[in-house]
Amino acid sequence: MFDCTELTAQLTLEEASTLLHGADFWRLSGVPRLGVPSGLKLSDGPNGCRGKDFIDGATLAFAVGTALAKDCKSKSASVLLGPTVNIHRSPLGGRNFESFSEDPVLSGKMASGYIRGLQEHGVTAVIKHFICNDSEETRRTMNVVVDETTLREVYLRPFQIAFATAQPHGMMTSYNKVNGTYVGEQKRLLQGVVRGEWGVKDLFVTSDWWGTYSLEAAVLAGMDLEMPFGHFRGDNALKKAAEKDEALAAAVKERAANILGCIERSGGFDLPPETEEVADDDPETRNLIRTAAAEGSVLLKNNGILPLNVTTPVAAVGVFAKVPLAHGGGSASLNPHRKVSPFEGLSGQFDHVQLVPGVPAFFIPPTPTAGVATNENGQDGCDLVFRNADGSVVERRVLRRPWLTCLDEYPQNLAPGWTATMTFTLCPQTTGEHLLFMSAPSKADLYLDDRLICSTLATPNRREDFLQARLDLLSTQTTLSLEGKRNYRVRIVLQSNEELLYATSYKLNGVYFGFLKQTEESDVIASAVATAEQLGTAVVCVGHGNDYETEGFDRETMSLLGKQDALIHALAKSSAKVIVAIYTGSPISMPWLDEVDAVVQCFFPGQELGHSLADILSGKVNPSGRLPVTIPKSVEDTPSFGNFPGTNETVHYEEGLLVGYKHYVTEDVEAMFPFGHGLSYTAFALSDFTIAGVESFTAGKQLRATVTVTNTGSRPGRHTVLAFVSPANVASGRPVLSLEAFGKTRILVPGDSATVKMVFGSDAFSQWEGGSDGHWRVHEGEYNVELRDHAAAPPSQTATIVVARGWTWAGLSG
Repeated sequence: MFDCTELTAQLTLEEASTLLHGADFWRLSGVPRLGVPSGLKLSDGPNGCRGKDFIDGATLAFAVGTALAKDCKSKSASVLLGPTVNIHRSPLGGRNFESFSEDPVLSGKMASGYIRGLQEHGVTAVIKHFICNDSEETRRTMNVVVDETTLREVYLRPFQIAFATAQPHGMMTSYNKVNGTYVGEQKRLLQGVVRGEWGVKDLFVTSDWWGTYSLEAAVLAGMDLEMPFGHFRGDNALKKAAEKDEALAAAVKERAANILGCIERSGGFDLPPETEEVADDDPETRNLIRTAAAEGSVLLKNNGILPLNVTTPVAAVGVFAKVPLAHGGGSASLNPHRKVSPFEGLSGQFDHVQLVPGVPAFFIPPTPTAGVATNENGQDGCDLVFRNADGSVVERRVLRRPWLTCLDEYPQNLAPGWTATMTFTLCPQTTGEHLLFMSAPSKADLYLDDRLICSTLATPNRREDFLQARLDLLSTQTTLSLEGKRNYRVRIVLQSNEELLYATSYKLNGVYFGFLKQTEESDVIASAVATAEQLGTAVVCVGHGNDYETEGFDRETMSLLGKQDALIHALAKSSAKVIVAIYTGSPISMPWLDEVDAVVQCFFPGQELGHSLADILSGKVNPSGRLPVTIPKSVEDTPSFGNFPGTNETVHYEEGLLVGYKHYVTEDVEAMFPFGHGLSYTAFALSDFTIAGVESFTAGKQLRATVTVTNTGSRPGRHTVLAFVSPANVASGRPVLSLEAFGKTRILVPGDSATVKMVFGSDAFSQWEGGSDGHWRVHEGEYNVELRDHAAAPPSQTATIVVARGWTWAGLSG
């Protein structure tokens, strides 16, 4: 048994300083002298259920957290870098798919379930990104200008709820500045608010990767850990600075104590030897992913065509009917055990399904599909050889696809002037024009049958573009006429480049090869229409790949890529019934909405996405998901329009509190689909809405609400109850309502009823006042608690709360 307080007292300044930065890209440092092991492993990729479903008590999020804990342990990881609770300020946000919602209460409560699922099974959760990392453009230098009330009620509130209800043991700071100072250097927020005002104990704070910008300031502000490695704090730099500064030396010991606490809570003192990562494809986890995906899918439109009879012939149309869009890109991207495509999922439940190619819809040409690029052993992938300048072979590797990224995993004994040669056999499936695409941050030459085809040039100061998969900015491409079923020998030679990344000790290099058959889009569309008309029903799968919805950049438009809209328009004009399945993490424009028969928003639902789509379309699962965001009619209608992502490295949060649905409802702006919208195959009625505890409601007390939900339709299903609080008197600039509680029934058969319970505390009726030294206040007056089908719907049930005397409060909850 280790006593962290005693261990901290025994640390030398050098040992304490070493604990404050990573040992490598993913692992913490240790102190062998005191038995503190090195190697506690962190893992990224907070994906799984992305929080698109309202569940009472966030039980589904808890189940997902539990499954993620099991997955972490199979990879010897003790700390998971998630959940992400940043707010969807704009539908164009590149990383929206990784966060839960535009609403802070929904975000915080879903995060709570996720965190408890992880930590109750021995894995530390690191909630992120603290704070206001709500866009990706110039995120390392962006300054967010936001008033204190908005900061408290919108952007800090998900963190506040999560700490109040789940106590995450870790928190990651964001890259950006807030009101002129990097978040990781803001003592007022890290020490004053989180550890002081909120009273959060047992917490370690880490930087985002390369998100430390100073030596002393971040340590004094409360950032415990610099990741990865130790650009600022390593090489005894922190020790030497602390030897000259007593306050810094004391802060170093305090930060080290927090790191030791993390190691202890994560089981690091009893850490077994790290084993080879295991792909644990557990059937129970498969079913959980499938359930979460179906429960979280939202039926946006249905003119009566759904659910389909399984005997209905179906055309599965589009490139994404075959290529499954399971997740977004960047650090949240995954390598799932498998990916079930919509075509495969539909084929498993419907008697007759025909795959129909769609128009190209890739932001970056994809790597070759199965059987097109093979290594010398005839397996999918390629061979890679590292050589030093004298031609000597340093290392050989086999890659699963022609995409190499090197950051800290270079071969030993590799000297400046090295080359990496990638070779594979390319076998086009059909004859015709093909696009050959190559991206690299250094000079790279692409040869086809020993003939130089194209080259990239070294691109100084643009290496992060390659790291963040902005491959289009570092690319070259050419179109060649190739013969189908003929083998071509491809050789790519990548030159070394000694330029450092982010002015650190990292030398990023790599190369990417994309390959795409060129098609005449009008012919593809005409063929799709003909097949759809023959079969009678088309399920069109559209969306964005993880090369387009990813971290590092934001989208410029809500439109679908390529000619996907044109494909849907053409199908809608045919005699076929048209169902659109959308695989995106953010809202898109839908110029064809009035022309199609049904629309399902699937988001990025994970590896079982094909099965979950078939479950919804066949009626095996009654749709019960609700939108966690507003889908606007146009980006110009959004509250952040004109202030997203920012200009001159500054963004003003001028919409204030009116984020998401609060803008649309308060300003009476009609959305395409409002927050909370979601259709069902059955019908429900609400009755007997009561709230107990009103007479004694004051600081520290709770109100307990119940409502009866009855299935009045003809099919079994679940129903989501949304409870909004609406003050009788609303000051200018404040929202007219806000979501404060939600719940969901079990599956109800027709005629069956269930009681949904919800709890409201002081925070549900509070507003921040008084600036940075202020407090929360519950004002006297009337508050309506309204049950609505969605944010823009009229209340179906209302209860009025009268606060005779207001009060103020501070801390995590009132």
